[in-house]
Amino acid sequence: LPDRLTDTLYANWHKLIPTLVDPQLEYHARTLGQALEKMHSVISVCGTHLCIQRMANMLCLFFDSKFLCF
Repeated sequence: LPDRLTDTLYANWHKLIPTLVDPQLEYHARTLGQALEKMHSVISVCGTHLCIQRMANMLCLFFDSKFLCF
């Protein structure tokens, strides 16, 4: 049976997901059929060389909407 932590997690997702729908639809409408933007190889908000450096691996999923089927 679900416990309190599970209920809280479900409630948080239940509250969050509706806030993601409109931005996702707007992004999809704006980028449909467009080429992906070129990204810089280094993304940083550090304006000086004094920032603590750390490295993280990220998995980014992109799809080409011409292959998207509804």
